[in-house]
Amino acid sequence: MVADTPFLKAAQLKERFAVYGTFYQLVIEGEEHSCRSLLELVSHHIPASQVKDHPPDLWVIMMNPGSSHPWPVSYAPPRVERVNQILSHLQWLPTRPDNTQYQIMRVMAVRGYQHARVMNLSDLREPKSNLLMEKIAHLAGKPHGGVHSIFCGERLPELQAVMPPESAPVLVGWGRHAALLPLARQCLQRLQGRRLVGVAVGEGLYAHPSPMLQRLKDQWVVDLLAQLSDLPS
Repeated sequence: MVADTPFLKAAQLKERFAVYGTFYQLVIEGEEHSCRSLLELVSHHIPASQVKDHPPDLWVIMMNPGSSHPWPVSYAPPRVERVNQILSHLQWLPTRPDNTQYQIMRVMAVRGYQHARVMNLSDLREPKSNLLMEKIAHLAGKPHGGVHSIFCGERLPELQAVMPPESAPVLVGWGRHAALLPLARQCLQRLQGRRLVGVAVGEGLYAHPSPMLQRLKDQWVVDLLAQLSDLPS
């Protein structure tokens, strides 16, 4: 383990890491939904042009992108009507980090990781959990309504392209919402055979990296570092 502290402040983390995201507008049955497919947390010494092909040291899977947006906010994401178009439309844009991403960066800093690639159970950009659950339930009743998740069968070629089989560990932390279990089980099926780390809070559910209380935030970082240290090299 690199000699460092897991509790670096946001300003210190921004000096170490840049953040890039890929955004699109997904059309399902005539309804348009704002989405983000990938988020890259990378060391500043990795040029933006190399992020796409730079192998991650850590994979991260969380609930959804929340309120994440590209910088500048004037960027108009491409409109996607067929999921096989998503890969060809990906454009990596500077993205403003949030408290959850800082938690991942703290883990990266201690472990000496240069690149973490973040995906989500759902690509839907919705900051309010209750509204996200409503949207997911609404889409579940539509033909092909599950394509907001990169782990659905229809997006398997895309998943295989952006998450090829390799030995880097997968950090899972999508939270405690029981309504996420169908998406979580679908994701875990795709992750079979990979090395998973995360704080289990129930069958198929893993603690979110950034709980409300600071002491719980700190404990999550400590727990993840312990699990990563215990993994075989």
